Amino acid sequence: MEIKTLRGVKTKDILNVFNESFADYYIPFHLSKEGLISKMSADKVNLDVSVGVFEKDNLVAFILHGFDTINGKKVLYNAGTGVIPRKRGSGLTRRMYRFILPLLVEKGIDELLLEVIKENTQAIKSYEKSGYKVERELICYRGEISISNAHNTNEIKNIRDYDWDLMESFWDISPTWQNSKNVVNELRNSNISLGAYIEEKLVGYVIYNPKNKRLQQIAVDKKFRQRKIASSLIVKLIETYGSKLSIINIDRRLKSINVFLKKIGLEKSLEQLEMKLQLRKN
Repeated sequence: MEIKTLRGVKTKDILNVFNESFADYYIPFHLSKEGLISKMSADKVNLDVSVGVFEKDNLVAFILHGFDTINGKKVLYNAGTGVIPRKRGSGLTRRMYRFILPLLVEKGIDELLLEVIKENTQAIKSYEKSGYKVERELICYRGEISISNAHNTNEIKNIRDYDWDLMESFWDISPTWQNSKNVVNELRNSNISLGAYIEEKLVGYVIYNPKNKRLQQIAVDKKFRQRKIASSLIVKLIETYGSKLSIINIDRRLKSINVFLKKIGLEKSLEQLEMKLQLRKN
């Protein structure tokens, strides 16, 4: 077997191994070629820093890495680790990390991030052996929205330009990679972005991906909370796009948003751990 980067590997070859690897996953799923291309684009996947295991020139395992610069740090995001069933139990994930980590250090990468389902203890142990540590606990929700008494006393209108300095001031904790502002910026032409305004001042917003019916961000100015602004944004959203939606990777420590999501009808679908591998100490 040979381990090398995925530079030059065809999308169809990655797709075949991706789908075979995840066919019997905790939550089985299958991607089309277009779906994989969209995922790789949204996750900022760079094949030059991604890695695979090849058996007689056939890909049998992979780690897809997205790249971004966040707060001055060069960060990689694990957008998917897959090993085909007949090759599991061979330590291929750890072997891929042993190969790629020295190359990432040479490239000046500061840290690596990933999310893993909390019940997937085997994967967690494998990541820990590669140097990852748990950063925070995350909750994913899905369901059908049911909101009563959402008094729309504020004006709701489309957001065309993101004022991140203002919008970030609404946050309590930074979102995870797939909901980060850099990823959201990449998807701005396909996402739906609504803002709540009081006297022409933005006091809350929601960003929604209509393709997968997923909320990517929702936040309200701390000075205007408990005034049903988040509820009015959701009501406006579902008037057009339907009441079924999901949201992933909400930090467990954010009690207010977790309570709100349950209150409007969403249910916990799974729990994940965000893990970090620190390559360079600043």
